[in-house]
Amino acid sequence: MTHTLIKNASILTRDPKLGDLHGSDLLIDGDRIAAVGPNLQAPPDAEVIDAKGMVLMPGLIDGHRHVWEIIDMGRLVKTRPAEYAPYYQQWKMRTIVSMTPEDNYLAELIGGLQAIDSGVTTVLDYAHGQPSEDRAMAAAQGLRDSGIAGWFAFQLGVSSSYKPGDTVSLAKADGERIAMTNESHWKTAERLQKELFSDSTALLQLGLAPSGNNGSRIEDIRKEWTRARGMGVKMLAAHIHKPEQPHAPGVMGHRDSGMPDLYEAGLLGPDYQATHANRLTSDELKMLRDTGGMICATAMGEFPYVMSPSKGPSVHGRARAAGVPTGMGIDISLALTGDYFEHIRATFWSLYLDPECRGYVGRYTSEDILDFATSMGAQAVRLGGVTGTITVGKRADLVLLSTTASASAWPAASRTASSPSPARPTSTACGSPARHASGTARCSVSIGRTSRPGWWKRKSAWGHGPPASSSSEALRPHARSSELHHEKNTETLRVRRAAIGRRGIARASRRQLAEPAGAHRARLCAGRSHRPPGAPAGCAVP
Repeated sequence: MTHTLIKNASILTRDPKLGDLHGSDLLIDGDRIAAVGPNLQAPPDAEVIDAKGMVLMPGLIDGHRHVWEIIDMGRLVKTRPAEYAPYYQQWKMRTIVSMTPEDNYLAELIGGLQAIDSGVTTVLDYAHGQPSEDRAMAAAQGLRDSGIAGWFAFQLGVSSSYKPGDTVSLAKADGERIAMTNESHWKTAERLQKELFSDSTALLQLGLAPSGNNGSRIEDIRKEWTRARGMGVKMLAAHIHKPEQPHAPGVMGHRDSGMPDLYEAGLLGPDYQATHANRLTSDELKMLRDTGGMICATAMGEFPYVMSPSKGPSVHGRARAAGVPTGMGIDISLALTGDYFEHIRATFWSLYLDPECRGYVGRYTSEDILDFATSMGAQAVRLGGVTGTITVGKRADLVLLSTTASASAWPAASRTASSPSPARPTSTACGSPARHASGTARCSVSIGRTSRPGWWKRKSAWGHGPPASSSSEALRPHARSSELHHEKNTETLRVRRAAIGRRGIARASRRQLAEPAGAHRARLCAGRSHRPPGAPAGCAVP
């Protein structure tokens, strides 16, 4: 096994038994943490990294992200709400039918790498953009090839039947966006499980996002979830929003946000994760806690929910106080920053928007804030025993940070929560192995430019050199994208382009991922001569 010894770091373990360690070392054996403490001795084969003045912490957990949406990052942004709010669903309904399997592969690959580049080593990918089996297979392969850990949560029920060039009613398109699960969806899920996710010890596992949700008959939900659980799938993920009007008896959403309906039917369990869920009552939170369920808040993207009577402030503060494992996520990678530390800070600041949190938010510490993205975040994706803390025996999913000098007198947790920016975090994705030019998987530590300016001169995962300089064309990623047209006729959806285009995603990746690590990694898609293992034919851009 290959060893890596990280020396002299301020270690933010998030393990209550270890606490914070200053000027300490960490030894990695293969993909596991072998030892933590001062003055560790390096085995003869160890790569030694001097991390003096740096913070070593667990890899970050993103509990809810639509990874595929990075293919059009910046097309719509939440800082332009007049455009975003009415057109996001239309953009999605146009784009998913315009993306080829190759587009899906590249989007998930780039999206996974971008997450790693920001310090995220585990993600729950809520994959709701794949309306066909070949697209779903390619998307899952792309995320798996990125090396990130977590869940590929395939959305059941996506049934878009229209094609590029069609004009269909918005009612039809919206009705097919997530319809009732049919045999074609089960066939895709079973093929994903058999061909890509048969190894229960692999970094990335198969989850499912059932179509049964608020507005569905409880008996239909029971049938769907029973079949999903019968496959051995360990994660059922759902978007939860309180209906504006209660549904009829026997339908989820008859009471509150639907948790009482699921609870009385015996359907809640430790495999169930509810995302958003802003209007859950204290009784609903107790139901989730008592059945082992989980919550994920996407606070930055949920800021506008405060203005909605059926949504309201993010739930993570109340959920945590109620004892529900609670994490956080980016959600819409299309429209929000990829800097995950900004999302951590937004998760904290948003607590002040909830009147019910104001009594205790003043007692929060930096450690409490980081918990949403580390130890508790791991519990909120059912991986608390595997990752989320720096503990001997756990997977070596780690992040090494170079924080600002002006904050050097602060405790490690405060420096971590307050100081990192995209130019400074240095991702260490050890449990998510990088593939070097030799093709072997090993633990890889990436140090950012503020601490080791020439780190990129080492051979990259795919054998490329330093990143190419950006051109004016590279800053226009949407030249071949599926175009978004704001039609005067708001009752129809018109899809004008046949495909996103390989050059478009390559250009987008150069712009979207932070330099140097991001642009460097993006070359794996822009390169002419290399096709990553398992990629669809023609992945390299000509």
